[in-house]
Amino acid sequence: MSKPLPKRASVVIIGGGVQGLSVAFNLVEQGQRDILVLDAGYWQGGASGRNGTLIRPGFASVAWTELFVLTVNEWQTWSKRLGENVMFTRRGYSVVSEAEKSEAMLLEGLKVQKSLGVNSWMLSRREIDELLPAINKSRVRAVQHQPDGGVAPHHAVMKGLLAFCQRNGVDVRYRTAITGLERTGSRVSAVLVGDHRIEADCVVSCAGPNNPDIAAMANVPLNGFGMRIEAMALEPTRPLIKPAIALIDSLAYFHQTSRGEVVGGTEVPERPRMSLKVDVPVMANMAKVYLEMFPQLGEVRILRHWAGQLHASSDYAPLLGEHPDLKDFWFSAGWSYGFAGAPAAGKLLAEAIAKGRIDHRMKPFALDRFEKTGPIVEGGIVLA
Repeated sequence: MSKPLPKRASVVIIGGGVQGLSVAFNLVEQGQRDILVLDAGYWQGGASGRNGTLIRPGFASVAWTELFVLTVNEWQTWSKRLGENVMFTRRGYSVVSEAEKSEAMLLEGLKVQKSLGVNSWMLSRREIDELLPAINKSRVRAVQHQPDGGVAPHHAVMKGLLAFCQRNGVDVRYRTAITGLERTGSRVSAVLVGDHRIEADCVVSCAGPNNPDIAAMANVPLNGFGMRIEAMALEPTRPLIKPAIALIDSLAYFHQTSRGEVVGGTEVPERPRMSLKVDVPVMANMAKVYLEMFPQLGEVRILRHWAGQLHASSDYAPLLGEHPDLKDFWFSAGWSYGFAGAPAAGKLLAEAIAKGRIDHRMKPFALDRFEKTGPIVEGGIVLA
């Protein structure tokens, strides 16, 4: 029988996915204690168990690239710091252009990446032959390669985060839904679970697609909208794909696992329905992309097909920081690359909460940027 919920906590984190557990892990490293994590669903029931697992440092804007350089650096340290193998592998990440416009974006993005110290370059035709021997080269206009990118299976990551939190006294509760937030003046002061009140010095919302609902409980706005993403896994086959791959024009991303399964997803415009039910048109679109770009996969069967939900901001960039209308109410929301970005988000939020220091890499992603500095323009993301 589970123990009763506490009556107070220093930090209450809403959401026990990779984002919430990353914040908890980093807070522990900052010396914070008395941390409570509450999640309405089951372990790995949200996007943290339903994602493509691909990770790269370089994008087309300074803001995105600085954030994801940090996240890749953090990924490389997580296994040692957690004491658990998160299985992050630096197999490289290739972004493929099929059109003149996307090639120009990759070339401009390369300048940004070089200025920030990212190891990346445009592959020559010979290098494409060596690195991507199975790709349909008649469809490839240009390839930007980032050798420090890679993948991390979400089951290993989540297991490592949860084990660390439990060993270090973080109280993690699944199937424990938030029913309300209490405000005292200009700050959030308590979290409600049914009739139970939990006083908190600080509340952090990392609730994925439910972040807007959490904001509404405190009667404050939150930019963004709901999205559904889908992915599928093919039956194991001989090694065909070495690095993780993003097809920027086909809106697809995938990699081949050590077991030989090709795992990835594709985005289909104008399909906003929020559901965990898979959609045959999305599956058909992904199959078409596979067949056109890797013809050898034509005879391979689909093993699994699944859907996940997320809350995306209007510029698809994360919403990181304290809510401008309410003190002690923090968000990691609006993510379109939330699994990949979790190490950076956890580190930056934990430092801001524990030390009151807002890192320059977090500032561009402030919740009120749309009113103050405007949206972040990023052409290197694979979204419809």
